[in-house]
Amino acid sequence: MQLAASEAKDRLVAFSQRHDHPPELIEQALRLLGGSGLAGGLIGAIKWLHPPVGIRQFIEDPNFLGNAGEVYPAIMEVLDELGSGKYVEAVLTGSIGVGKTSLALWVTAYSLYQLSCMRDPHGEFDLARSSEITIIFQSITRELAKGVDYQRFRAMIERASYFQRHFPFDKNIESELRFPNRIIVKPVSGSETAAIGQNVIGGVIDELNYMAIVEKSKASVDRGTYDQAIAVYNSIARRRKSRFMKKGKLPGILCLVSSKRYPGQFTDQKEKEARTDPTIYIYDKRTWEIKPWAFSGRFFRVFVGDEARNPRILHDGDDVGDGQVMDIPVEYLREFETDIMNALRDIAGVSTQTLRPFMVNREAVVACFGTHTSILSRHDVAWPVETVDVLTEDFHEPERKRWAHVDLSLTSDSTGIVMGYVTGFTRMDRGETIEILPHIEIDFALEVRPPKGGEISFEKIRTLFCVLRDQGLNLKWISFDSYQSADSIQILRQKGFMTDTISMDKNTAAYDMLKTALYDGRVAIPEHPKLMHELLSLEFDTKRGKVDHPPLGSKDLSDALAGVVFGLSTRREIWWEHNIPPDKIPESLYVQASRANEEAKAHRGFDERPSTE
Repeated sequence: MQLAASEAKDRLVAFSQRHDHPPELIEQALRLLGGSGLAGGLIGAIKWLHPPVGIRQFIEDPNFLGNAGEVYPAIMEVLDELGSGKYVEAVLTGSIGVGKTSLALWVTAYSLYQLSCMRDPHGEFDLARSSEITIIFQSITRELAKGVDYQRFRAMIERASYFQRHFPFDKNIESELRFPNRIIVKPVSGSETAAIGQNVIGGVIDELNYMAIVEKSKASVDRGTYDQAIAVYNSIARRRKSRFMKKGKLPGILCLVSSKRYPGQFTDQKEKEARTDPTIYIYDKRTWEIKPWAFSGRFFRVFVGDEARNPRILHDGDDVGDGQVMDIPVEYLREFETDIMNALRDIAGVSTQTLRPFMVNREAVVACFGTHTSILSRHDVAWPVETVDVLTEDFHEPERKRWAHVDLSLTSDSTGIVMGYVTGFTRMDRGETIEILPHIEIDFALEVRPPKGGEISFEKIRTLFCVLRDQGLNLKWISFDSYQSADSIQILRQKGFMTDTISMDKNTAAYDMLKTALYDGRVAIPEHPKLMHELLSLEFDTKRGKVDHPPLGSKDLSDALAGVVFGLSTRREIWWEHNIPPDKIPESLYVQASRANEEAKAHRGFDERPSTE
């Protein structure tokens, strides 16, 4: 009790000085304190103008928000927990229709109410009385924040009896809510600097999983990847700690709201953090868990998919081993039959690898891996910190002409290198036609990671190619994407390699060819988990008409694989080597090679000689 008495004395003196109370009043109060056991109560009396009611009463009582009967029991249980004072952040995610936004608004309204109950909020947090205490509403843009969450919050406060009678805001101002004691509620933009200079005590950040992720961004200090969600969150979190943390504790709750999208998204990262941080509350529900009475009680089973298998509706007797299976109300059967990917996200609240998967036949892609051993000792390397060995005993048909493709990067992304050759040709029955197409074996796939704080060594990559040739492999062609490749192209050309550029981003020709070859089972690839993950995560961007990776994903290795398959498939010289006459070359390859030539100006397709010779 002695510590509590000491704290009470300090608070009383600070409070009295701020409000110009006479010294004799301070002395009288201190005499009452002297070990009487009333210190705790006095601390509360100093802090609160009137002690706040619990969150349930605040929401239901007509003297406050007056929402009795409007809150589902399951959500009220969550509100009781969030109002317990144990949490400083609430991650509100899951499927649509589970009250994520409503929860955030009620929790934020309660935080505002608690501020209104304080006798001296600025003194409580050691802030200048002239400064503002701000609650923010933030989303991807200010227009979204203002048009959705802020307007709903304003309407809630405007009709609440408590805020009309005891803590009104200035209704002449539309852009923000200004309350007594310089307490402000306002919408802000989705920029990390939107709340600069402001004392942000809490609020709502919405649509975090849908915020921008920009590669090679000017907004990133090192021109690496800019993640808007992380930047915005960090800005607000730092601001809260610097202004309001006292003895390791923060007041109020910052609500982080978003539906599911991709694995590894912002809310997934926060869920992982919550496992070791008890001050973070995770809300992740589905509609039938919130209002079970609205459903018949009959369910169907859905396999949500995994790295190697597509999601699908299960029937009696279907077994997916240890794969995750969900029971879904039959009321949603049509949605899952029509568009299972979006249904998993929106209805089941499950993150999926892709929005519009480019590689739909996942089983066929997975079957192409692990057919033989890589000729390199490892899947990835960070030169010069690490080394990689060439395994000459695993060379297959070293006399066959090899093609290597390099997807270059410098500091933030990895560089992907893949090399392969044609082992023979296969007849593919297309129903009405028979196509003769190459079977390609990949010698290796190598991810070159930038060393910590350093840059990828292009010289080491060039040295690897020379070593492979010196060890007896017939490496003839080396292609690059266009990024920073001119110097390497020139040097390798001087060393006797045929070099050129092939871009994977100008059109989908190379990826279309790769997908067909994978589906046909005409590509044999050593085991490489990251390359397989990249291929299965690829999306088709309908707006830009290109194949891309999901946010926070990569496609350095898959780009390199596409470059090798495209290069080997469109070299007439390789067809001649295997005694395939020109009239047996499928028209589809001519079309794809022509598309690449016209748009990417990459190489000469079926020309007898490479364009760089």
